[in-house]
Amino acid sequence: MQLTATTSATVKTRIAPTPSGYLHLGNAMSFAITWALARKSQGTVVLRIDDIDNTRFRPEYLQDIFDTLDFMGIDYDEGPRTPLEFEQHYSQHLRLPQYEDLLNLLAEKNRVYACPCSRSQIAAVSPEGLYPRTCRDVQLPLEAPEAAWRVRIPDDTVIGFRDQLLGNCAVALALEMPDFVVRRKDRIPSYQIVSLCDDLQTGINLVVRGEDLMLSTAAQLFLAEQVGATAFTNAQFVHHPIILTSEGNKLSKSDDALSINEMRQAGLKTKDLWQKIATTLGWEDECITDAASFLKSFKLENLPHHISKV
Repeated sequence: MQLTATTSATVKTRIAPTPSGYLHLGNAMSFAITWALARKSQGTVVLRIDDIDNTRFRPEYLQDIFDTLDFMGIDYDEGPRTPLEFEQHYSQHLRLPQYEDLLNLLAEKNRVYACPCSRSQIAAVSPEGLYPRTCRDVQLPLEAPEAAWRVRIPDDTVIGFRDQLLGNCAVALALEMPDFVVRRKDRIPSYQIVSLCDDLQTGINLVVRGEDLMLSTAAQLFLAEQVGATAFTNAQFVHHPIILTSEGNKLSKSDDALSINEMRQAGLKTKDLWQKIATTLGWEDECITDAASFLKSFKLENLPHHISKV
């Protein structure tokens, strides 16, 4: 596993959808921003499909990822070209040994502990659902049955990093995500472990994600610091604004009315989707009708920090 910084300054980023529902307008906007950032700097785009949590996986959701990218006219340089190729060569379940290596490294450094607490037990003592570090000092064996692994986060831990859009950011990780899970009770590694490991393996040096995932960035930076993964701690980050519903909630894949698939069935054309993205970003006057015109108009500094509700 590559843990040290790479010497190349060439931008390499990833589009990383999850096959847990039909993609929506917010996903499309994130794809567009990520792709444009790479292409503006003659960088590399990787398609990484995050399927480690397959509880909501359906084949049609996987197909929808390829259909949406094709519909948008967004290309990429590395990654699967078909659902079959993904399942045979790119599924995260094929990389479990690499994730386990990272988990074992944390265990060797005494950074993790076993915790059998259920969500209901945690909710009973912590109405906000924040883990009260019940098992931190219990010293259960790591291989105790029905126990997750949690990472030890020292009190008052604050993760600071520079965001290319938002500037200097600081996340109070110990308060907002205390001792988060890194291996589930079913022994499957958590998203934080998987995402960090994949970014290291593929040499990602620009991480683009919605501002709602800033806490995940802080969690992954903390893990990277624990194992000396300077390739990640030296990466660049862009947290773009997310689209909210009229009620002020984040768009969800369960909201079929705003899924790309549903809108296409209702007659949405490629031009219409790009105009929706442009309007959402406040770029109505830029004459954006496809990927090429979006790229021509794209400037990171012109991205809004917040988006009006749709």
